[in-house]
Amino acid sequence: GGKVFIIGLGEDDIPARAIALRLSLLGILTVHNFDTAHMTASASAAVPGDVLLVFSEHGKQPALCQIGRLFREHGGTVVSITRHSSNPLRANADLSLLVSAHDERAHIEPLLYQAALQQLLDLIFQLLCEDEGRLQQLSINLELMHPMLDT
Repeated sequence: GGKVFIIGLGEDDIPARAIALRLSLLGILTVHNFDTAHMTASASAAVPGDVLLVFSEHGKQPALCQIGRLFREHGGTVVSITRHSSNPLRANADLSLLVSAHDERAHIEPLLYQAALQQLLDLIFQLLCEDEGRLQQLSINLELMHPMLDT
């Protein structure tokens, strides 16, 4: 299959980094960037069949919308992961994964968002693991990494 390009800026890089590692463990080629200049260069190398996952809680960063547009011009599919709100990133994506997490208290709302997002990503990972080949690759990769983690 194609490559999966992944970007998230600031706080949004935490889930982006986590899913990039998990996809890699499943044998899916990932290109993870947390820098818009690097991702712009990477996006221009996209081909049909490639997917761009864009993590942005509020979906308002113009640079991410620009990268999404460039990616689509090269035939790639853009998937936004944002709050359940209307935002520019979601509007410009081919597919949008929505995270619903609302609270009146400003300090609680981001915590709910992160927890709901984690649950969504766990579900995607589980679905990807239903493929026998990927599951086998996961087990091989975990085995390879084991000695490195013990040192």
